[in-house]
Order: sequence, then structure tokens, then C-alpha cells
Amino acid sequence: AGQRFADDLEGQNDEAIEGLNAKVRMLKDLTIGIRDEVKDSAIQLSQMNDAFAETSGILSGTFRRMNNMASRQGCRWLWYIVFLLVVFWFFVVVW
Repeated sequence: AGQRFADDLEGQNDEAIEGLNAKVRMLKDLTIGIRDEVKDSAIQLSQMNDAFAETSGILSGTFRRMNNMASRQGCRWLWYIVFLLVVFWFFVVVW
């Protein structure tokens, strides 16, 4: 009877170990998935940062050229921009 009791306990221990091994495998897979997601996110953020820096340079050049044009033509361009903003606002309100 004592041997049978020991065999039952050993079987229960083996089942518990198998259950723990399965949980450890799940946690390992989960952490690997998190690591991969973090790497992908870091790469995407780096690419976005580069794209924003490039866009900033393009916009800076555009505003510099616009200011040069404005200084050559006086204040007339300001009235064109105000007119376009009013027309755009009108379309937004009506739409």
C-alpha cells in the first residue's frame, strides 16, 4: 500500500511538472512575441522620425522660398492667402 501511495504521488508530481512546463513554454512564447513587437515598433519609430525630419526640411525650404517671394512682391500675397482661407472656410461650413 505504501508503494502504491508513493507511485500515486509521483504521478501527481509528474502531471504538475508537465503543467508547469506547458505554462513556462507559453510564457516564453509570449515574451518572444513581445520582444519581436518591441523591435518592430522601434524600427517603425526610427523610420517615422527620419520621415518627419525630411518633411521638416522640405517645409522649412518651402517657407523660406515663400518668405523670399513675399518680400519681393510686397503685401499682395497676404491678401491672396486670406482670400483662399475664406473660400476654404466657406466650403467647409457649407459642406
